[in-house]
Amino acid sequence: MDKKESKRQLVAMLESGRSKTEIFKTLSGGEVKDRVLAYWIGAYADPALCQRHSGKIKTLLFLIIVQALLGAVFGFFLGSMIGPGATVFFTLFAAGVPLLFAWGFYRNVAQAYTIYVILSLSQFPRMFQGFEEDPLLTLVGAGITLGMVFFVAYLKTLLFPDLGFLGSKKVKGHYVFSS
Repeated sequence: MDKKESKRQLVAMLESGRSKTEIFKTLSGGEVKDRVLAYWIGAYADPALCQRHSGKIKTLLFLIIVQALLGAVFGFFLGSMIGPGATVFFTLFAAGVPLLFAWGFYRNVAQAYTIYVILSLSQFPRMFQGFEEDPLLTLVGAGITLGMVFFVAYLKTLLFPDLGFLGSKKVKGHYVFSS
């Protein structure tokens, strides 16, 4: 059985309501590595969890869309100082990246949550470059960014309880699942 067929079988088993631990035991040892199989199981968006936390997901989508609009405005003004081609590029780029994350959050893709947290935290030190000129605005921006990062990470733990920060959860060398 190839990877695509394994993934289809896994999704069918999850949608039928079988236990994640049982599915892992059934499919492990095949062509797909156990690490990958455990990640696929953990990254499956359980419809019940998505429904239970739909209000939080909608709040996150609203915040990301606001972030995209603000990015488009700042991108427009930054690009207009450079030239007309830069105006279009910066506006589309500054709005497009958050909208791609919004699409991933809307579709409940676990990787979107992880990548958002990693990218946001990797840019965090750059936020303090203008601290000497305007410390209050810098601290407010850093606080908003940290709040968004923690909210996204918190929502990821609610929607994907079987995933750790970067991969599947392991206890004493064995993959563990919530059901």
